[in-house]
Amino acid sequence: MTLIALVGASETLPDGSLRALVTVAGETLIERQAARLADVGVTHVAVAVAAVPADLLATCDRIRRRGLKVTPVRTAADLVPLVEGDDRIILVADGLRAGGTHYAAIAKPGSPAILVTGDTMLTQGFERIDATRRWGGLASISEPMVTELAAMPGEWDMMLTLLRLAVQAGSRRLYCEPALFEQGEIAIVTDRPTAALIEQSSLQQVEYGGMGLGRSAVMMPLVRLAGPLLVRSPKTARYLPYITALLWISVALLAASGLAAAGALVAVLGGLCLAAMRFLSAFRAESAVQDRGRDVIRIFGWILLGLYPWLLSLGGPDHLMPRFSEAALAPCLAAAILLARSLYEDSGERRRFHWLLPDADQAWMMLAPALIFGFATLMFAILPLLALLQILLWLRLARRPEPR
Repeated sequence: MTLIALVGASETLPDGSLRALVTVAGETLIERQAARLADVGVTHVAVAVAAVPADLLATCDRIRRRGLKVTPVRTAADLVPLVEGDDRIILVADGLRAGGTHYAAIAKPGSPAILVTGDTMLTQGFERIDATRRWGGLASISEPMVTELAAMPGEWDMMLTLLRLAVQAGSRRLYCEPALFEQGEIAIVTDRPTAALIEQSSLQQVEYGGMGLGRSAVMMPLVRLAGPLLVRSPKTARYLPYITALLWISVALLAASGLAAAGALVAVLGGLCLAAMRFLSAFRAESAVQDRGRDVIRIFGWILLGLYPWLLSLGGPDHLMPRFSEAALAPCLAAAILLARSLYEDSGERRRFHWLLPDADQAWMMLAPALIFGFATLMFAILPLLALLQILLWLRLARRPEPR
């Protein structure tokens, strides 16, 4: 059995442009839909179109580069050759923006299903199912429904007719609360002001991501302030990994040149760029290569932290071994941060007080002034102990039962 998606891309906005190409947080709706579909196992996306403008062709090419097959279809007869007997087709409403959990629910194995919600003022943009229910924008249908539509005489709206066939066949109904539409978790984008409101809401709801006091308390709040500027340009996501990698390479070169404080300050800026990459990943469909690239940069920064005294001493004019207090305690600090990350990743879904844990961002922010004012040795002695204290405090607080 193969999962195939039929995505609507024929409705237009008042200004004449396609609804599916509206940009929310720097990414078109159809690209976000394709990313969600790929997450649940869809490998082939059929795009229901009335016409194929150049902008839509360019967008489909970008989706193909992410590993999905994309085929424009105008009628059910065009869709029939793409579907085999045991395939399931996921219908995605034109202009829909929904969360990954809703796609996952509709893609689960089983009989055909329809995502439905209540008939309220907030859900008027969705097709009515019955007297009290409206379509939630997602449905899964079977191959016989496509064949039946292709055999029907006359011209029919492909998406809505397939939805009606699913309703008439008694498909399962998966209910979602209308409150999700008020929160902006599910919406049909009917105009650009609506898209702007959804973008603003999504910027406020994005998680800080990851563990660590430095990232959660300093880096991510700063990134979030610049969030609207970061997400609106696709060039930011394209060039930020290269800028971040260059910054961390500069840290190593500065340390090897004996410029300790400058290297630590650049490391703080590199940590800020890493946080920005993590923030953008909530709004962009990342490939596996991009995800691995972010991990490689983060690991490189962690290794630099442990080797920093060696780079400073061996790269200096005298090429001397570093002081034992720095050479031994810097790896201890890096090991404590690695321990904190392993404990965080093994803690399952109940990740509480994660902002208490030590991280590399916190270490670089504390090392930078110490290197500037000449008490780096003392700081290298304090930071591992502080990191262990943070871990012990986190372990104690994370074990406390949540209040009922």
